[in-house]
Amino acid sequence: MKTLTQCLLLLTSLGAAAVQSGPAENSAATRLLSRLNGIRVAGVVCPGSGARAPAEALIPSALHSAAAARQADYMAGSGVVSHTGPDGSSPRVRALKSGIRSVSVSEIIYLGNGLNPEKAMQWWLHSPVHCSVMTDPRYTTAGASVVQGSQGSAYVIVLTSDPQ
Repeated sequence: MKTLTQCLLLLTSLGAAAVQSGPAENSAATRLLSRLNGIRVAGVVCPGSGARAPAEALIPSALHSAAAARQADYMAGSGVVSHTGPDGSSPRVRALKSGIRSVSVSEIIYLGNGLNPEKAMQWWLHSPVHCSVMTDPRYTTAGASVVQGSQGSAYVIVLTSDPQ
């Protein structure tokens, strides 16, 4: 239990980096969330919906990173790009299992080659749905996970609104 507590404290100090990954992936997850916050604070033009007003930066959360890591582990190991987990779970169920209680839960995902968080971010920014979700001002908290596996590098961000 002491090791788990130390791990959670370390994750919090890393700005909600991935739970089950090495130093490179932790750094990539931290950069991914930092980049997203920069986009939110500056505002952005999303395809299909136009200019998005600036939104507050997301509060990093180790619980959200744990939920993101569940899906990132699955995607990186299987090569499956899906919001459905190997057990049939949804993003909301994975969030609940990680201890998150929130009105709204969203998850954005990307699977690519190599360790390149900016490539994932650019893909999301060019997707009308993903760009809209990640800049939605109702979301206040997030966590990211980047996992390199046998089938590629998975990037997952879990975003939630205020707690229930």
